Amino acid sequence: MSASVLRYMRPLVRAASFVAPRTAGRLAFRLFCTPPRPPKRNGNGSTGEQALPARLRQANLRAIPFPCGSVQAYVFEQEEQAPTRTVLLVHGWTGDAASMTGFVEPLLAAGFRVVAFDLPGHGASTGRELNIPLGVASLAAVARVFGPFHAIVTHSFGGAITLAALAGSVRGQPVVSTERLVLIAAPSSVTVITRQFGNAIGLGRRGQAALERRIHIVAGNPVEAFEAPLQLKAIGLPALVIHDRQDRELGFAHAEALEQAGPFVRLQATEGLGHRRILKARPVAESVVRFVAGGS
Repeated sequence: MSASVLRYMRPLVRAASFVAPRTAGRLAFRLFCTPPRPPKRNGNGSTGEQALPARLRQANLRAIPFPCGSVQAYVFEQEEQAPTRTVLLVHGWTGDAASMTGFVEPLLAAGFRVVAFDLPGHGASTGRELNIPLGVASLAAVARVFGPFHAIVTHSFGGAITLAALAGSVRGQPVVSTERLVLIAAPSSVTVITRQFGNAIGLGRRGQAALERRIHIVAGNPVEAFEAPLQLKAIGLPALVIHDRQDRELGFAHAEALEQAGPFVRLQATEGLGHRRILKARPVAESVVRFVAGGS
């Protein structure tokens, strides 16, 4: 959302928060869950005439149904061998499966089958919205088809979705399992992000409370249930946290909070890669493959 739009929106949102907080909260939730729609994306499980990115052309494509639509999965396998272990790649907000393909070749070379997918409202998957319950439902559907997973490698909001799926934080959804977890540029607090969003759009105290009540209704748990360090501590599996010190979208404090979950978490800091270029850095891919394969 541009600064100019926010400038005109904030007084209206603040007034609505005071006069009709429930309505303001519902509208804020809808806005909070709607990623910007790239040109040519129609929300119907297709990107129009847009060709499949070259990085995904070597994959076998499979549409995976879930209760709210379907997600597009991409399966990468070495033809000459039958891999026994699968690694799942989960992209972040406004990303797609193609943004995670820097990890595909190194993981294939290490003998893994690699599965990536477009989250709801992204890439070639259906829908126009994404929130943690939608993400968890889609991840659970992918797990039913391609699991069990040896490791899950995530970026940004994909980390929040994956932690909720592993911890069983969304009521009514099956718990997903994995042996190892990689969190790249992941948020540590959905509560903080929700309140930063409310402040950015001018949501007042009553409107913010209504927004958080809406999250509780949709997810079956209050927003505080999705605090990443608490979920990570409850899961207790080996985890690698990789975060750039110059990340402007999610500051390095998020990584430091994740590290406090327990001794099973290892933090690796990078310099000068930011929030998205970190996915394209060869040293990051090498660290991920080493950790997934069982190294430190």
